[in-house]
Amino acid sequence: MKFISINIEGNKHFERILPFVMAEKPDVLALQEIFECDLEMIKEASGLKNCFFYPQANIINPNDHLPLRGPWGVAVFAKEIVSHEAFYYFGHENGVLATFDNDHPSLTDRVALVVKARVAGRDFQVATVHFTWSGGPMVNEGQKRDYVLLKEFLNKFDDLIICGDLNTQRGAEIWDDLAKKYTDNIPLNIDTTIDKNLHKSGKDIRLIVDALFTTPHYSAGEVRVVSNTSDHMAVVGEIERV
Repeated sequence: MKFISINIEGNKHFERILPFVMAEKPDVLALQEIFECDLEMIKEASGLKNCFFYPQANIINPNDHLPLRGPWGVAVFAKEIVSHEAFYYFGHENGVLATFDNDHPSLTDRVALVVKARVAGRDFQVATVHFTWSGGPMVNEGQKRDYVLLKEFLNKFDDLIICGDLNTQRGAEIWDDLAKKYTDNIPLNIDTTIDKNLHKSGKDIRLIVDALFTTPHYSAGEVRVVSNTSDHMAVVGEIERV
């Protein structure tokens, strides 16, 4: 199963992302920071006509980060989706979607989306997250709080591929706790998943924050990160059921 995960930063990088997806031809595509209004365009470019999308914020107020284009969140695309389940581990109380606040990004709703995709007659269960942001590289109390609930949800699933922007680095306690149970498939020679040429900071940030974890039910090979796609590098791999 050809797999790609990317934090696409809204609609800022489609001139790079769409040709990349069309060339790579993934069987399953997981995206973070995607606008609901762009789902159909992604379906067309990828050829993956089925998807599930869950919002994390409504972008309707002026801000320095994203254009005012409505619901924004995470999605998984595949040709065939057997089932899905989602869990808001922060916010979204009574089903009310958070309005994005540039001054308080930590108040954004946070959801874990698990999709079972069928590829060549075999089922692959993918969880994608855009985890709570701490404002920097260090793990804060909000992340610790939300991780307890996220971990409890993920533990429900025996077999799982976990991907997405963890907003916490490899080597810090949350990433390393996940690595105790799941295989961390980001190669050890990679030292960042942030693209310094496209990231709004303009800095050469050396952090691994974009994940590809698997349970023993899966083997991930040829894993690589690809720059010049978004402010976060794309994570690409070939995943097989063991």
